[in-house]
Amino acid sequence: MVKRIAAAPLWFVSIWLTYGLVAYFAGWPSNPGAILGALAAALVFMDPTGFFWGPATSHSAVTAGTLPGRVDRAV
Repeated sequence: MVKRIAAAPLWFVSIWLTYGLVAYFAGWPSNPGAILGALAAALVFMDPTGFFWGPATSHSAVTAGTLPGRVDRAV
């Protein structure tokens, strides 16, 4: 969770400043930059698809090969 809290403002500022730079040279209005930055920061923080922070897993998930009662012995 600490990574999400640290990454969201960085994404906000980077998108806002990048849009401002492009808008300056292209002659676009600079107001949408803050809105786009806020949207990007919200998407990075919430991460609905698990792209940035990976899929949510429960702590009780059992991985293959660690089943209770199973003993792997070399034959």
